[in-house]
Amino acid sequence: MSEEKKVVKVKLVKHEWPDERQARHRKYIKRALGVVLAVVLFLSGMTAGALIAQPQESKSLTSSKLNMILKIMNELWYFGDEIDDLSTELLDDAIYGITTQEIDIHTQYLDSEYAQQFLSSMEGAFVGIGVQYSTATQDYIILRVFKDSPAENAGMRVGDIIRKVDGVAVEEIEDISGAVKGEAGSQVTITVQRGNEMLDLECTRGDVNSSANGYVSGDVGVLEILTVADNTASVVGEILADFEEQGIKKILIDLRDNGGGYLTSVVDIASYFLPKGSIVLQEQDKDKNIIEDRTNSDIEPYEYDQIEVLINQDTASAAEVLALALKETLNATIIGDVSYGKGTVQTTIPFSDGSMLKYTKAIWLSPNGNSINNVGITPDILVETEEALLTAAPQDFDPVSVDSVSTACQVMQIYLDYLGYDIDRQDGYFSTQTLQAMRQFESDYGLEAQDELDDELLTVILSKVIYVSRVDESKDIQKIRALEEFK
Repeated sequence: MSEEKKVVKVKLVKHEWPDERQARHRKYIKRALGVVLAVVLFLSGMTAGALIAQPQESKSLTSSKLNMILKIMNELWYFGDEIDDLSTELLDDAIYGITTQEIDIHTQYLDSEYAQQFLSSMEGAFVGIGVQYSTATQDYIILRVFKDSPAENAGMRVGDIIRKVDGVAVEEIEDISGAVKGEAGSQVTITVQRGNEMLDLECTRGDVNSSANGYVSGDVGVLEILTVADNTASVVGEILADFEEQGIKKILIDLRDNGGGYLTSVVDIASYFLPKGSIVLQEQDKDKNIIEDRTNSDIEPYEYDQIEVLINQDTASAAEVLALALKETLNATIIGDVSYGKGTVQTTIPFSDGSMLKYTKAIWLSPNGNSINNVGITPDILVETEEALLTAAPQDFDPVSVDSVSTACQVMQIYLDYLGYDIDRQDGYFSTQTLQAMRQFESDYGLEAQDELDDELLTVILSKVIYVSRVDESKDIQKIRALEEFK
């Protein structure tokens, strides 16, 4: 019974880069074959400089052995005919093997498809419909609808569950990502489930800004930086210029769920706040050499009377760089949850076939020389994320009913409590009062009454949790606390 009471905590709104998604979708297995074939690739000259110190006899033996194995697998392997483009498949598997190390999950080989998705995700502006959806659940629930996007204009809402694209049922993430792209002005129909309704929403693809938003709350300028993409600094500059016209001298920088991005961009963003010549971060390579990245001298900084920064468990990488630079240089107050703790720097090497190697070249340090790698940033004011937003819904579970105990029931209890329903317990025991709360939810959202909890109902409840967390400002306890600090 103790196993049934465990709840796996996964941040539901975590942004996932295409390279991370590829690592999750493919089971990288580091086999002897994979390693040796990768060395064949390297011996062909791609990294010849790294092999100069190898003894000639050993190098010759290794090359001979590896070429023989490659020849056998290509020409004599019994199952080889069942694999399309076997040589490419073997080569890709080899590279996956040699670049997959538990000590560094951020060094990865990306095939041409995922490399293109990764580069597109880092642009910050693109042609599409303008939504971010969950990849941590079996069903694809919309987590964010970007401002002034085709999706917003079509009436799409946070919490909608994507069911079809142009009439085709969605089963894999590629069914969405591939189908929603297209030329500006072209049409796409997205079928979403909202409560008990199925809605066909017509979207006209167009330009989308997915990097930053800004608005004024009272006398505070709220700057939401969603990702540190190629265009983010210029978007931030426009928002700050608008704040200046409105006389804003207090600013709240929301970096929650920002998974990071380009260090060059974060240096430019920091340059709008830090005094000229300030250190934004320091890069330390494998030989312990230090390079200081200072503010962009072409950017004029703004001056603010008070700066606060919001972070959570999914604030990572370049977003953490910005948070620490503001704290250490300007004494900005950091509020929220302990951040992710990604203190490494990656660079990419593209190949002629469209694939890419992304590898870690350094760790980064704050202006004061502090590293947060695998530790994260501890806020000045700790405001923990609500439990419901950290609790993932189990998938494909057997329906559960009154007087049973299950993880699915415990998750439902946590969700319904967050939504304000009368819950007597959160231990996974399906009590009569739990059933009454579930029935009340079904009634409130026009769902057919049922005696059992199944995965379809739990998904609908989760979609409401996501909707409320994004739309109901009274539920954003971290932002509420931050705005109180300005008073």
